[in-house]
Formats: sequence, structure tokens, C-alpha cells
Amino acid sequence: MQLKIFLQILLWGGAQCFLPPSVSPQTRYINSDLLLSKLNTLKAIEGEDEERFWLGKVSNVKRRNFLRLVSSVVGSTVPFSLQSPAVASATNSVETIAIPQFTNQMSWPIGKVAFSLLPLAGTGTRRATVEEVIIPGQIWTHDQIQGVVNVNVPVRQTVIKLSEAAGGGLWIHNPVAPTQQALGMVRKLEKEHGPVRHIILASAALEHKATFGPFASKFPNATVWIQPGQWSFPVGLPIELLGVTQRGAKLRQLPNSVTGEVEPRYRYYSDKLPTPEWVIDIDYETLGPFKFKSVGAYSETVFFHKPSETLLVTDCVVSVTKDPPPIIQEDPRAMLFHARDRADDVVIDTPETRQKGWRRMVQFGLVFFPSQIDVVPAGEALIEASKVQPSMRPLGEGAVPFSLYPWAWHDNDADKQNFEQISQNGKLFCPPILTKLILDREPKRTIEFVDRVVARFKFKRVITCHLNNNVIAGPKEFKEAFDMLTSDPKTGLIKPQRPLPEDLALLQKASDLLTQFGVVDVSRVCDGEPARIVGRFASRKS
Repeated sequence: MQLKIFLQILLWGGAQCFLPPSVSPQTRYINSDLLLSKLNTLKAIEGEDEERFWLGKVSNVKRRNFLRLVSSVVGSTVPFSLQSPAVASATNSVETIAIPQFTNQMSWPIGKVAFSLLPLAGTGTRRATVEEVIIPGQIWTHDQIQGVVNVNVPVRQTVIKLSEAAGGGLWIHNPVAPTQQALGMVRKLEKEHGPVRHIILASAALEHKATFGPFASKFPNATVWIQPGQWSFPVGLPIELLGVTQRGAKLRQLPNSVTGEVEPRYRYYSDKLPTPEWVIDIDYETLGPFKFKSVGAYSETVFFHKPSETLLVTDCVVSVTKDPPPIIQEDPRAMLFHARDRADDVVIDTPETRQKGWRRMVQFGLVFFPSQIDVVPAGEALIEASKVQPSMRPLGEGAVPFSLYPWAWHDNDADKQNFEQISQNGKLFCPPILTKLILDREPKRTIEFVDRVVARFKFKRVITCHLNNNVIAGPKEFKEAFDMLTSDPKTGLIKPQRPLPEDLALLQKASDLLTQFGVVDVSRVCDGEPARIVGRFASRKS
């Protein structure tokens, strides 16, 4: 039953791909009357036949009829022009959601979809950039969004002005997409503080690597520094084939913070110039690479800016509070989309509504399948989508095909307690996808890394690449974020994960399956957690 959600999302994402190119993401919707007439027959596969259908046990005739109906639904999609707020307010009983301006300054057309058949936010849709001054004249951040099905989170680059002793100019950590808007912000900083001299890729993760090459190519005189452990699938490709144009002494790998070693292909220039000049201002510690048994790797470097006592991280810790970050508020449609309990709900744009939507986006983004939702069967979800109020249709445009909302949240804001358990008023934590699938396979090496960071760097703020920015925290809070990795199932010592156990059900199931199929090694710390025996994927009784 629960596996349906994945099939449904792929089907709906795939259907979006078949729409005519002339119909832009900003002008798609479903003809309600036509859709209703086509979907009434879907009830034939609901009820007692529904489970058998999703498991592939119904007849080929029923499958063919279902797919034929879906195809006709796609064909019923027609373009329309969004009304201006004044006109829409006159014709609808609810307020029309304002749509932010989309100009070529915010465009980065790398393609409509990525990772799967799902439309990826900011890759063919609007990709705005928000600048925040962390320390005037010294540190700035630039936020954009990334996400699928309106589950958007910030992705963040940090710009630091180097001292003259460190070579001067600008040092950029994990660059975002080089939209005209983002580049304009950096060019302005260059005029005031000197040229971009160093660009750092501090992770092996796709979302940072995808924008690194295109951004670095805009600054050909800068030296780029590559995180160890880079990989690609199905064929291992050098970083030069991923958009990086720098060569020779300007193409470097970050030396291992403990051994000083680099991979053989980077050794020539590393031997000549073993220590980056910027280390006078910015020290670092390396985590990994942790190579998976089948394919892939995790690797990250954290940086300590000495003058400001600031720690820069990519993914290993985050912080989240009830207030959405500025880049999420810049276009509130995703928050309002998720603030609905059900597809046909009508919401008003208020601070409280935005907070409600944001907390649900966070739950989807961190645990993927929150325990406080029920999946809506495919046919019912399509029918409900046809009933969405015209004023609510813009909430999903360019992100969610056909105004679909294939789940329902439990009543009375039941998910609020789940979010508060994750948030804990912004206390740092290690994301569960790392503690359940990656770092729990290498707890000893991870804790050794944490101990080095805590011992060497006396920081008072943390800038992460996702969720909250400019987090006031020090070594103590950083160390506590990894506490669950000190669990010892052999002795019965189990430290709790940040989310509630029922919210970790999907990640626990994924962990078990990936271990079973030999993709990753066995978890060293997670056996004994209650995530296996509670929630929708419970597979073993205590």
C-alpha cells in the first residue's frame, strides 16, 4: 500500500514531461469538467482492487484502461493566462495568490527535470537569489532554492573577503547557479573588495557539484579547489567534463587536513604549492571520503574563518526554526501549497500560514515520508486536483503537475509536534539521511572528525548550505549534533535521532534494503532504534 506514493509521483512527474513544449510551466492547468468526465471510471480500480493494481496483480485490461485514462487526462491539459490579482479577485471569492516576477535575470536553463522525472525547482523555472550580509565588509551569503514537488529548501554560497596576508580578493564556498542576478551580486562585491580569487567545492554531493563548474567558468582567473572523493555514475568522469574550465595550477584538490595528501593527478602542483595561501585566514578539516560498497561516496570539508570565528559547513549539520528563510519567503507559493491539509483547501497568505507550510516542507525534505500524512489513491487524487480552486492553482505551477496534492495531513495540526521535535528551537543537528544511511556506517571516523573540529576551532557562529543561515552556535552544540553516532547497540546504549521514530520509518526501510542489496555497509549504531517497529514500514517486532 505505502509503496504507491513513489509510483504515483513518478507517473505524475512523467506525465508532465509529455506536455507540448509550447505550454510553459507558468500556463498549465487541468480542464476541470473534461477531467471529471474522464476520471469517474477510475473508481473501477479503487477500493478492493486498488492494492492489487499497484502491486501489478490486476489484469492487463485494467492496466491498459488506467493508462489510457491518464493519457487522456494529459491530453485535456490546456493553457490559460493567469489573471491579474485585481481581475481574479473580482471573479473568485478568495484572494488570488500573487506570482513573483520571472525575468531572465533569474533563469538558469539547465533542463526541466533532474534526478528523476520530477520537475526540479530552479532548473527551467524561476531561480531567484537573495543576498544576506553576515558581517559587513567581510562575509556575505547568496541563497537560491532547490527541490522537487514544491519541497524547496535553501542552497547557499558564502563569500568571504580575504585579508591582504591571505592574498586579498574574494573566496567563495560552494557556489550557486550563475544566474545573471547572482553574478551581478558577486560582480558588485568584486568592485568593492577585489576579484574572485578562489572557488571551493567542499562536497561530493550532486546539488553542489552541478552548479560549481558553470559558476567557476564565469571566473576563469580564479583557482578552484575540489573536494576529495568526487564521483559520477554510471561512468567516472573527471571534473573538467562537468563544466570546470580551469587547468594546471588553477585546478587543485583540497589536501587532506590530516595527511596533506591529494590524489595523484593533482600531486604536481600540490608538491609545488602544498599549502593554500588562504589558510592564513581560513583553516579546515576534512570528513571522508566514505566510499559506498556499490557506487557513490560521501565527502565534506568544513572551514573555519579565523577573523570572524565562523564555521562553514555543507551538509553535516543544519538548523531549522518555525520562521521560513528569506529565500523561501521571496516566493511564498510553495509554503502556501503545503499549508493545505487537503487538495481542495483554500489558504490565505498570512505569517501563520507560511509557517505551517514551511514546517511541512521541512518534514518532507528531511524524512521524505512524514508520519502525519495519508496517501490519497491515484484516481481520487486526480479527481481532487480537478476541484482545486482557480485561485489556488498558481501554488503548484512549474513544480507539481496538474495541481496534484496526493496526500492529506492529519487533522488539528498534528504534525506540529513532529516539526518541533526536529527543530528544538534551532538547535544544530545532523540530518537523518546522513545518520541513517551514511555516517552511521562510519561512526568512528566521523566522531574523530568532530573531535578535531571541536578541539581546533573556537567558533561562535555556523553558516550551513541549507535551511537556517548564520546560526549562533559553538563547539559544544556542534559536538552534540552527532551524539546519536555514539550509540552502541552491543551494550544497549541507544542515543535518539532528532526526528520521532515514526518519521524515520522510510529511511530505516531504505537503510535495510540498501544493506540487503549490498549498496552500503551495515549500520554500526542504528540497530535497536524503534524506527523499525513503529510507523508505516514496521517490519520487526520488539
